[in-house]
Amino acid sequence: MRILGVVGSNRKDGNSYLLLKEMLKDISYHETKIVQMAELNIKPCELCFEKCAPKPFECAQDDDFQKLLTEMKQADGIIFACPFYFYVPSKFQVFLERVSCLDYFTLERHGEDKNPLKGKPCLLVTVSASGSSFNAFQILHHLQEFALMMQMKTVTSRFWPFIGFSAKAGGIEKGSILNERKP
Repeated sequence: MRILGVVGSNRKDGNSYLLLKEMLKDISYHETKIVQMAELNIKPCELCFEKCAPKPFECAQDDDFQKLLTEMKQADGIIFACPFYFYVPSKFQVFLERVSCLDYFTLERHGEDKNPLKGKPCLLVTVSASGSSFNAFQILHHLQEFALMMQMKTVTSRFWPFIGFSAKAGGIEKGSILNERKP
C-alpha cells in the first residue's frame, strides 16, 4: 500500500511536516512519501478555459502541479496535513483551486468517471499553535469540502471534530509540536 502525505504549509519542514513524519514512521511496512507544498512551484490557476483539461485531469500549465497530482493518483491513500495560519496557506489554496478547476473541465470535456481521486481514502489533519478547536474545524471543514467535491472518502473519527484530526503545536516555532505531549 502506498500512502502519500501532502503538507500544505508554506514553510519547509514546519510543524505540519514534523507531525506527518511522526505519524508515518510507525507504518514503515507501507510505502510512504511526503510532499511539501513549500518545495513546489505551483502557479495560480489562469482560468484558461479553452485549454483546460485537454486530456482528463491534465493541466495545460507547466509547473509542479501535474507532478503532485500524479503522486496523488498513484497513492492508495492520502493524508493532507495543513496548518492554520490565518486560514488555508496560500500555496495550498492555489493547488486546491487548480484541482477543482481541472475536475470541472474534465467533467465538461470528457464526461463522468474520469476522476482518478474518486473513492480514494484521505485523512485530514490540521496543526495550529493554540490547538483551538474552532481554528481546526475551519481548516478541516475546508479540506473536507474539497475531498467531498473530489469524491474522496474521508477518514473520520469518533471524537471532535470528527472530520479529521487536529494537533496543538504549542507555538509557531519550527519543532514546537515535538514538545507537545497532551492529546
